[in-house]
Amino acid sequence: MKSFHMLDGVTYNLDQLLTKNLRARSPATQVLSGKSISASSTENIDLSGLDGYSAVIIIVKATYNASATSGVRVRWLYSPDGSNFDSTNDAEDAGNYEDLTFSAGATRQRTILIPILSDDMRVQIANQDDSKAVTVSAWKVLLS
Repeated sequence: MKSFHMLDGVTYNLDQLLTKNLRARSPATQVLSGKSISASSTENIDLSGLDGYSAVIIIVKATYNASATSGVRVRWLYSPDGSNFDSTNDAEDAGNYEDLTFSAGATRQRTILIPILSDDMRVQIANQDDSKAVTVSAWKVLLS
């Protein structure tokens, strides 16, 4: 790796500068792995310590039952204290959700960019099917 010289006479390794000081995102971290979400149920992913980040990327992979009739909704709820979150109705009214495409028996994956507006938030994965479970894996990436 080549080095470059700063005006104050200190030499920095370019690789160290880019990885330590200009890192734009965290590594992907799996937050759900093959989680079965029963019919008409929701799985919560609570995120805290988000101060200093501007957005979170949530990648959701859902495998639908061959007899399923409805898909998965991902919504995000903000909290001022990690205990009190937006209601699901208000989150949806504000457009704070994305639906994965649906096809019975198929696996679908969607990458969702969510703005961080508070230090704490909850990402909900909701199974909208009223009779069949869905299997879900999810990852998060934080953006500075």
